[in-house]
Amino acid sequence: MKINSLCLLLSAFILPNSALFALSLKEAPIQHVTLYPNAAKIERIIAVKAGEKVVSLDGLPANFDISQLQYQTQGVEISAFVHSDSSLNKPSGEESRLLQDQIKTLRDQIASQDAIIKAAELQNRFLENSTRGSGSKVRREAYDAFVAVDLANKQKKDLEQRLSELQSDLNRIGDHNFNQRQLKFYLQTLSSGEISISYVVPYARWQPIYKAELDSKNKQLTLTRMAMLMQKTGEDWNNVKLTLSTSQPTAHVQQLNPEAWWVDYQQPQPRPMPAPIAMYDSMSRSKLAEEVYVEEPAAPQFPQFNQEELNFSSEFRSNTKTSISSGQQQIQLPLKTEQYPIELSTWVIPKQSDQAMLNVEILNFNQQWPAGSIKLYRDGDFVGQQNLNLLATQQPQINFGVDQQVKVEKIDLMDKKISLANAQQQTQQKYKYIIENQHNYPIKLVLMDAAPQSRNSLLSTVSKYSMTPTQTQWQNQPNINQWMIPLEAKQKFELQVEHQFKYPAKGNTSGF
Repeated sequence: MKINSLCLLLSAFILPNSALFALSLKEAPIQHVTLYPNAAKIERIIAVKAGEKVVSLDGLPANFDISQLQYQTQGVEISAFVHSDSSLNKPSGEESRLLQDQIKTLRDQIASQDAIIKAAELQNRFLENSTRGSGSKVRREAYDAFVAVDLANKQKKDLEQRLSELQSDLNRIGDHNFNQRQLKFYLQTLSSGEISISYVVPYARWQPIYKAELDSKNKQLTLTRMAMLMQKTGEDWNNVKLTLSTSQPTAHVQQLNPEAWWVDYQQPQPRPMPAPIAMYDSMSRSKLAEEVYVEEPAAPQFPQFNQEELNFSSEFRSNTKTSISSGQQQIQLPLKTEQYPIELSTWVIPKQSDQAMLNVEILNFNQQWPAGSIKLYRDGDFVGQQNLNLLATQQPQINFGVDQQVKVEKIDLMDKKISLANAQQQTQQKYKYIIENQHNYPIKLVLMDAAPQSRNSLLSTVSKYSMTPTQTQWQNQPNINQWMIPLEAKQKFELQVEHQFKYPAKGNTSGF
């Protein structure tokens, strides 16, 4: 933005009204939307005709920080820019507008029923005081009035129920309460050109979701990346280019500065005698503040996306245009489907669970995917979902649920305490793990067992196993032993475990 002088700026504000050209949103449509996990950047182009001195854009939702609005010009030069907000003619999406029209119609119908009820009640009061006419005629007219009141009340009740439902739907969208914003650009040159503007709006988001389809026979995994997106910005995005970004725009960036580290030492002080405990009335205790829970108010053309890795984020850019209305709908868009070779194994942790879990390790995976939920399908059957965080720095692994054809049993053989010399005591535990493969084919068994670790030097531990572990750590965590055993069909594997704990006889222990 260029403002050359104060005189130029002041002259811009005293232009005659005939020089003002007001544009609606349809005349400056949205060209491109970049959707972030918690916001959206809107880009639109304002066409400027030769001779226009002031151009205004009316009808924007006033839900964005005006200080973050950016604009660029081509062929024209802007001398000043102003904005104003109004509570009149509040904008909203098409879904909200339709609901508001239905709500207005229902309110008019309820008002009509109220008029019928009041007219009938007025007629009844008149008939009660009337001395003219035959008794049968008065009774008939009174009966008709009572019937009209009863019918109108029933219709009113139905209309009010429908009105409440529509109002709840409107409140869940919530995009009808934004004020209207006008942007006004004062032009220094009178040639034709265009103004490109962009601004970041809240109430829009996208999140990644995944689908993993396991083909256990062919040892192949099909991963489908999808995006779930929705927007309640108060403006429909019609026929726009869409980009999904993993970047997280924030209004304030905090500078992290190093802080001094102070340490101190204090001489021990004589311990004072405890004061006597005073009696008090329990009713004098201060009440805890109550925690308040606030309840949240409660088929477009789908584009195809191409992924691009940037320095600090990833983007998925559509090569076609799409339309996404402001409303309650949640849209799932496919991003990409890929197949990966895998390694299957069956995990058992007998000390923690008697269930075996089918584990999939994805081979040749070298991508950075944002965290999201994943739906799991095993040989065509849905088995559940979990949160997934696929990092390119490790071979990702996915749990595909319980393998019911692998039985896990833990048998306790010994758990006793023995008194030792020097006021010491020992606890000795023995148990046996039995793993049985009931499949008609061999499996790769991974048995895990954590060796006890002491937090106190006075408590010592010794662990013995009937077979040496294949590894003694898991994901850089020490003392988690692993046995990797090829287990043939209908074969069993047994492992005997012994743990000894020595500690002073006086005192308390925990964890075993």
